[in-house]
Amino acid sequence: MASIKKSEYIRISRTITKKLFDQNCFGKGSVYIHVLKSGVPKGDLDKVEIILEALIKQNVCCKKKKEHGWKYYLNMDRYDKIKEIIKEKGNRSIIPVLLML
Repeated sequence: MASIKKSEYIRISRTITKKLFDQNCFGKGSVYIHVLKSGVPKGDLDKVEIILEALIKQNVCCKKKKEHGWKYYLNMDRYDKIKEIIKEKGNRSIIPVLLML
């Protein structure tokens, strides 16, 4: 299991959330993990699944079992948090606060 720094977690979770948001993945629309990995640098590919599971625990993302594997989408109930994650920059991150809940 790869160790993840706080700065890496913020950067990768923002990339994942933004990619899901840009593709309108809110329940009915969803994507497989290889699509989410396409926007992440090669050194961080092994961390994407770990961060996705953390976002699922925070109820920011959800997953559903499909024919070819798991598909991921954003939770509309947490739309306000999704917008905050997409807009945040470095020091004023909301993600560590969400992890404490």
